[in-house]
Amino acid sequence: NKRAAAIFALSRVNTAFAKEVLRQTLDDESVIVRTAAARAVGLAKDNESIAKLMNMVQKDKAPARRQAATALGQIQAQQAITALLHASKNPDDRFVEHAIIYALITIGKAEPLQATLNDTSVNMRKAALIALDQMDGSPLQKNQLVPFLDDKNDVLRNAGIWVALHHPDWSDVAVNFLAKQLSTGLTADQLSSLREMMVAFSGNSQLQKIMGDQLKDRTTPAARKIFLMDIIGASNIDELPAAWLNPLSSLLKGEDDELRSAVLILMESHSIGTLNKDLDQIINNPGLPAAFRLRAFSAKTKSAPELSAAQFQLLLEWLGPQDESPVRQSAVRVLTQCHLSNAQLLTLAKEQVAQADAFLLPGLISTFEKSNNEEVGKALVLALQTSTDRLGNLSVQDMRKLFSTYPLTVQSLAEPIVKEMQDQQAGRLLQLEQLEASLKRGDVGEGRKLFFGKATCFTCHAVSSEGGNFGPDLTNIGEIRSRHDLLEAIVYPGASFAREHETSKVITKTNTFTGIIKEQLPEAIVLATGPGTNIRIPRSEISSIELQTVSMMPPGLDKILSNQEMADLMAFLVSLPNGLGQIKSH
Repeated sequence: NKRAAAIFALSRVNTAFAKEVLRQTLDDESVIVRTAAARAVGLAKDNESIAKLMNMVQKDKAPARRQAATALGQIQAQQAITALLHASKNPDDRFVEHAIIYALITIGKAEPLQATLNDTSVNMRKAALIALDQMDGSPLQKNQLVPFLDDKNDVLRNAGIWVALHHPDWSDVAVNFLAKQLSTGLTADQLSSLREMMVAFSGNSQLQKIMGDQLKDRTTPAARKIFLMDIIGASNIDELPAAWLNPLSSLLKGEDDELRSAVLILMESHSIGTLNKDLDQIINNPGLPAAFRLRAFSAKTKSAPELSAAQFQLLLEWLGPQDESPVRQSAVRVLTQCHLSNAQLLTLAKEQVAQADAFLLPGLISTFEKSNNEEVGKALVLALQTSTDRLGNLSVQDMRKLFSTYPLTVQSLAEPIVKEMQDQQAGRLLQLEQLEASLKRGDVGEGRKLFFGKATCFTCHAVSSEGGNFGPDLTNIGEIRSRHDLLEAIVYPGASFAREHETSKVITKTNTFTGIIKEQLPEAIVLATGPGTNIRIPRSEISSIELQTVSMMPPGLDKILSNQEMADLMAFLVSLPNGLGQIKSH
């Protein structure tokens, strides 16, 4: 627009005539020109434009209203406060609302806004509250916040919650509000709106007691208890108070599987060692499902990574062929979290590495990274030499790094194995092409059954909201990945990584964890070490974070499935999302 360009040129000419022309263009028929003119007079801090800008901010189209509000703030036009407040009643969009509030903050006059806190207009009250809170010196008083927190209107209440988050010194007001809210029956959405505030004030002893009382109250719904445990998990508290630990112990001993699982997840995320005796009762109870006992095992290793002889033997038993692959994979994950003695590593090399299925091998190998014992290294090399055909899914780079910490005698023995791995991986493309050519026509419905059954893909991946969230969602995978790429991802998981699902090794002052970084918080990171298993690691504990070349997805699925089953699974994946109809019909 040439007229808009002319305005920007005029704005550089600092004469009375140029300024008068700019004021006149505030009435131009083009919203683009009016917006450009508002920007120009705002930058010039032209007081004689205030009247027109006041009219624009209330009645013009959204782009011009935004720029007019900005200009009034730049001019710091105190006489425009009433117009800005009136304009806040009906903002066209969030950007207009933001510009109006920012202008009120910039002008910085509190009295007119304080008088507006009781206005009948919801939007005006919200704008006045936020502006008062954000002004220099924050003239807002905590007693002025209370009515917003108590208001039945969601917009005002949420604005009050947002402001409360900026005032940790107003914990009495915040906790009183939360106590009232938690004493009523809240919907899931209403509870969710309180989450950030509860996390922020979770260090308050009064709130801790309220939460603890609800956790131990038998009449509290399970969904509410799980919500409270989520708050505890997100809290930045190093040592949990007795007000929480006692009811958590009771829940762990209870009969509700969902609540017990939630407690275990919490214990893992916070490395809570206080309840390890309760975990031992679960671990040693043969009447409980293996998956649940392994979850308890995993929770315990976060705070007590050493294994007794009996515990080590129990994990070895779960690695046997009598258990399904998810159980065996979980047992390997627990082993990788432990500090194994050299004697235990020798047993692992001789009894497991030498005969382990290919999909368990990467995890088992990683347990040897914490040792540099010559005898252990030699035993590992010997175990790998027994069947080199299983080495194709191991990383050459990571194997070199692993053996580099062992004595030179071990490194020399390991070199032929590393060379064999290089040769095998060089032939990957040919092997993949041969496998792809051998696959018959697959059945989508049968492939769906495998996905949610024998192949156990669902434990990590979701399809149309069914399944886990450890790995990438595969609902639309058939649209974005070719058949060849999908097959490669199954057979050679480490060949490529989905964005935000890269494997990282987090080394702390006392331990090492491998997983997928799910959240980067200011004070901590949240690392997923397995399906449904997240651990919160304080940044103060972290020594280093290293990207890994090995995928968290276990290799060897092509060895577990028959040729026809692999064809069926591929058919299902390639069909997505169109194949979702099969989910409803099977």
